[in-house]
Amino acid sequence: MITSSFISSASLSSETTRSIARLQGQLVDAQKELATGNHADIGVTLGATSGVSVSMRQEMEQIQAIKSSNNLVLDRLTASQSALDTVSKGTSNFLSSLISAQTAATSQETLIQAAKAGMQTLQDQLNASLDGQYLFAGTNSDVKPVEDFFASPPSAGAQAVTAAFTAKFGMSPTDPNVSSISPQAMSDFLDNEFANIFSTANWTSTWSAASNKPVSNRISRNEVINTSVTANDPTFSNQMQAFAMISGLGFANLNGGTQQVIISKARDLTASVTGTLTQVQSALGVTQQRISDSNDQIDTQVSFLTKSIHDLEQIDPAAVTTQLSQISTALQAAYSLTNQINKLSILDYIR
Repeated sequence: MITSSFISSASLSSETTRSIARLQGQLVDAQKELATGNHADIGVTLGATSGVSVSMRQEMEQIQAIKSSNNLVLDRLTASQSALDTVSKGTSNFLSSLISAQTAATSQETLIQAAKAGMQTLQDQLNASLDGQYLFAGTNSDVKPVEDFFASPPSAGAQAVTAAFTAKFGMSPTDPNVSSISPQAMSDFLDNEFANIFSTANWTSTWSAASNKPVSNRISRNEVINTSVTANDPTFSNQMQAFAMISGLGFANLNGGTQQVIISKARDLTASVTGTLTQVQSALGVTQQRISDSNDQIDTQVSFLTKSIHDLEQIDPAAVTTQLSQISTALQAAYSLTNQINKLSILDYIR
């Protein structure tokens, strides 16, 4: 038995249209791959391996975020070092004035002004800020660490000094009769009542609003370190104590022997601070170096991850170019076939 089979022009046209749509999609993908250098659809091309690519990208984003944070921390540390440099210069100048005063080469007024200038510098630098955050406030970074000793009305610290002096000697530091205070009595006061004003407990309750806890930051995926020094470091309370000896105890009206007692104790305290201040700066310098080293390691990791991702996702330009040519040829053939089908008419076959 003879059977007949035939394909209608409608079904042929429909199939050709689907082929054109498929080829156009392939053409877009190939053009995208040539433009980006990567597979058009990573998930489809890599299959299960695409998870590796995603994981590496996530890891790279994480460590790049850490580096961005590190750069902000480095800015803060640079500003802190600058503030400490200023404090160091003020401390050195004050120490020079104290040494000169022991040989009467510096006048009382000059020494008092040096103490006031040094204290003002110390206060200003301890209150230094960057981007609205106080550098020496520890975790209380939104709180100004120290009050102005010379403010009106007097700060809590200034009031504490005056109260201790008055309780000890029965007169205020501004009383002219302070000239009667003996060197021995002043030495006892400085070693006991006055020193107690600057004890750790009294410093944090009377002088400083800073936190004892320094700021800490994650500088790598596995390392968290302290990245600040607070105004509660004994270095700063000791230097404030030395400045207050000269500027807050009626120094100008004291007798010569008592003045020398104060000068000697202020000199020893300031000389000690000079050394500990260097240690504070060195510790911050070590922190800066650790963060810089971490950034270098992150750069190395980013380079490795970037190359690994590129190796997974990149295309072979030559192969894609050949594929693009083949798709274009097939697409042109499909367009031509569609055109020919559209020209067919049953009238051409009716005799």
